[in-house]
Amino acid sequence: MAGRERRCAHCWKPLRATARSDARFCSKACKAAERRWRRDFLEAVAIGLWYTQGVETEHVVRCPACGRRFARGHGHRRDAVYCSHACRQAAHRARHRAQRVHEDVTRDGSVYPVQAADQR
Repeated sequence: MAGRERRCAHCWKPLRATARSDARFCSKACKAAERRWRRDFLEAVAIGLWYTQGVETEHVVRCPACGRRFARGHGHRRDAVYCSHACRQAAHRARHRAQRVHEDVTRDGSVYPVQAADQR
């Protein structure tokens, strides 16, 4: 190994001559970037397999607003519920629309709940 130039496993720049014999990266930044890339790559491969197999897991879920399948944590938050901001806003509006329908406002401004059809 004495004649071969060692290179960083992430950026492929040459390692310093004074680097340890077991060093793989030229800096802490390269080590962290490689770790992030490996994590994201493995997650993307797993998500791709889940998509092709049609399996819904904790990473691949259906949007409750539109029914579209999406992968959590890949372009979305890991705790995402909706596939997009538009679906999140649509669900919010639907919830509040249902709440307004469920309540009536009298002329004097007091609010009372509307009885359901089966309760009348």
